[in-house]
Amino acid sequence: MSYYTPRIIVIICFVFSFFICSEINAQSISGVVLNEENEPVPYANIYVRELQTGTSTDLDGKYFLTIDEGEYEIVITSLGYSTKTLNIVVGDLPIVKNILLEASAMDLEEIVVKASKKDPAYAIIQKAVDHRKQFLSQVNSFKSEVYVKATETIDKKERKKRAAKKEVEEVSTEADPVDIFDEEEKKEKKNLEPNLNMVEMNLTLNYQAPNNYKEERTGYKLYGEKAGLYIPQFSEADFNFYENLVYLKGISETPIISPISRTAILSYKYKLIESVEENGVLVHKIKIIPRKVGNSTCSGHIFINEGIWNINRLDLKIQKGGLMFFDALQLKQDYEQLEDSLWIVNKQEFEYETKQGRFKTFRGNTLIRYSDYQKDVQFPKKFFGNEVAITTKEAYERDSSYWKELRPEPLTKEELRAVFYRDSVEAVVNSQEYKDSIQAKYNKVTFLEVIWDGLGFRNNEKKQHIYVGSLAAMIDFDIVGGFRLGPYLSYFRRWENGKMFNVSGQVNMGLTNKDVQGFVSSWHRYNPYRLGDISAGFGRSFESINTYDAFLNQLKASNYILHDQFELGHRIELLNGLYVETDLSFSDRKSIDGYDTSSFIDKIVEDDGTALVFDDYQALISEISLAYTPRQKFMTEPNRKVVLGSRYPTFKFTHKKGWNKLMTSDIDFDYLQF
Repeated sequence: MSYYTPRIIVIICFVFSFFICSEINAQSISGVVLNEENEPVPYANIYVRELQTGTSTDLDGKYFLTIDEGEYEIVITSLGYSTKTLNIVVGDLPIVKNILLEASAMDLEEIVVKASKKDPAYAIIQKAVDHRKQFLSQVNSFKSEVYVKATETIDKKERKKRAAKKEVEEVSTEADPVDIFDEEEKKEKKNLEPNLNMVEMNLTLNYQAPNNYKEERTGYKLYGEKAGLYIPQFSEADFNFYENLVYLKGISETPIISPISRTAILSYKYKLIESVEENGVLVHKIKIIPRKVGNSTCSGHIFINEGIWNINRLDLKIQKGGLMFFDALQLKQDYEQLEDSLWIVNKQEFEYETKQGRFKTFRGNTLIRYSDYQKDVQFPKKFFGNEVAITTKEAYERDSSYWKELRPEPLTKEELRAVFYRDSVEAVVNSQEYKDSIQAKYNKVTFLEVIWDGLGFRNNEKKQHIYVGSLAAMIDFDIVGGFRLGPYLSYFRRWENGKMFNVSGQVNMGLTNKDVQGFVSSWHRYNPYRLGDISAGFGRSFESINTYDAFLNQLKASNYILHDQFELGHRIELLNGLYVETDLSFSDRKSIDGYDTSSFIDKIVEDDGTALVFDDYQALISEISLAYTPRQKFMTEPNRKVVLGSRYPTFKFTHKKGWNKLMTSDIDFDYLQF
């Protein structure tokens, strides 16, 4: 044994050092593969001839290779593009190499199979491809009025199931606590809605090239729930089919190859259905058939204007495999001529459905209509930024006459029935008599509430809510000493300006040790536009020495101490995406030696109940954090800011300080985290 063990160790060390050295000598080659129009080329093949291996680009045309030092021949290929070969010398530094691919020089007629040459659709599509750049980007800026209507039909049974599921799934966060009155109002109205979810919205859309969008919402009406509706952000709804690849953000995981892209003939077949004169222009209706069904192809029809060779309208079905949320999606676009050579999208429509099980299907429709189009608008400096939408206070107060005059298309019978029903219900729900009756019903004390549910009392006029825990909720169990008894109470208030306040607390007594413990915590959002929050709390409890310890150790009373604590906290957004958070806590930690720690759990975990004995000590800890999310997008509501997130990560820096000899504190440390 003494002879072989050193040899084994030597071999292991040799193998380990070999791989380490290999990693040290290896370097990376990375970059982006682009076409002549500076667009990414996804799924291009990157092949290293000497190693007979390689990789492929992702959806954004990016690639990454790890390779040893040396000289290599790299071959880049992609369908519809000429093969490119590069000689690269890999040294001791990473290489970043962006690659430009040129479209294949082969003519359309060379690719089309012989039988298809007889179909004039290919010649029409070739004309559209040749004129594509002319219509790719026609304006640098514009302003337009936009009407949006999104509807979804579901049955009552499924509505109740979805509502129940949603209540379970919705979890409040410290930054966005549950607004009790808002939740209660939603529940009341949900029970009164017909079997239709619908949103109507009117807004002014502002655009400046290349990708600046800003919405000014002046009308908004919700009928039912909006969770299953497709309501696009216009920064993600610029579906330009003059691009080679159309990114359906929020809809499809993969980009769609446009039917008139440079290499579309490799992905689609075409068939001329009919040619009809419309408003003095001959319009060709062409059927689009994928050569091979995949996540990046679509099917349907494209309408091309004779002579102008641009898109008149589209009616496309997106393949199921690439869709994020839907099982089927149909996209329609209609174009309108404003000037001789200026055609803009004046209508978009999305028809979608989602299946649940074998028998449930939810069908939805989203209609977007554009009007009062103004091109080449001069916007003020700093008009565009991370604020993508503003909703005015008046937007939520629009009456039925406003919507009746605004709608570009009449509502269906079912939609009219839902609107009439909702307006009738709102007239009743908003009446003082109804509010008083609902409040009286809610505040009525019942036997079940006293025993199990707890008592709720609210004042609708002042937006105040008081909750008293039930008799069952008074019974609690602690690892140290067993059962405890005590009440729970909470108070919530909301103001019209979006400010909120919440305070809750509980006090209880241990049946074994007759000791009193409890907690009180409060939270106040004093600035809804800058997400400014302040919190405070204090209490006494038995606390685990290590909350991350194994589960069974958490059940042992010997792992607990007595903890008195007071906390203060504050959080606010200094600039968009830049948050500062400060916390100060003071703890008095004591041994539970002298407490009766016995309970029935002791036998289960085999704990003798011996408490950790130590001298009492105090800890004063301060914490300050700076968190920054670049390019954080947000919406401004009449009384709050709604954060939409960012494509970039959040960077956070935290400093914790344990103070020595300040307020009797016995600790001393500094902790940094990034």
